[in-house]
Parts: sequence; structure tokens; C-alpha cells
Amino acid sequence: MFYVIQILHDSEEKHFVSYQVPKYILSDKNTNIIFEFGEKPNIKRKWAAKEDIVLLTKDKHFFQAYVKKLIQLEESHLEKISNAKEEVLRLKKQYQEQMHKELRSFKELSSKSSNVPTLI
Repeated sequence: MFYVIQILHDSEEKHFVSYQVPKYILSDKNTNIIFEFGEKPNIKRKWAAKEDIVLLTKDKHFFQAYVKKLIQLEESHLEKISNAKEEVLRLKKQYQEQMHKELRSFKELSSKSSNVPTLI
């Protein structure tokens, strides 16, 4: 049995997929690896670009340790991204409140004095 970790390009939340395959076909002339699943006569094939394969090994324990490390790293980074999004929303709200406060202050100032230049 072979163990594979493959990079995903079409998902924002999930960045890799890991799976096991009984057989693969690799050629120097081709830029893809063909993975075969199932048993005869129901063999299914899946193509993957060589450059998208992070790990291809027979060592199950190394595979499991590496997947665990990637999952922890992914969770850590997604948490940081989530926290950053919350901070951006907080700062945006703070900015909007400050701008509204300044505009109200300017309107009050311009309504009390004719020396304040305004187009309003």
C-alpha cells in the first residue's frame, strides 16, 4: 500500500488531501502520476500532477505523522486568518464610527459658524 499527500488548488479552506492507493504508475515522459484504486475488473484511475504530490511513501507511520503535522499547521494558520478577519472588521467598524463622528462634528461646526467653508 502507498500513501499519498496531494495539494489542492480549488479549495480555500482545505489545502491538501491524503489517501492510500494500492498501485501507481509513474513515467519520466509524463507530467502526471496515475493512481489505481480498486480491484480487477473495477479498477478506477485518478490522475494527479507530479508537482502536486507532496508525499508518496510506503511508510505508514511517517505518512500519519506528516499528515498530523500538516493538519496542525493548517488549523493554526486558519485560526490566525480568522482572527485577522475579525480584527479587520473591528478596525473597519471603528473607522466608520470615527468618520461619522467627525462628519457630525463638522456639520455642527458649520451650522454654528459661517466662517467654515462648506459645500453642503
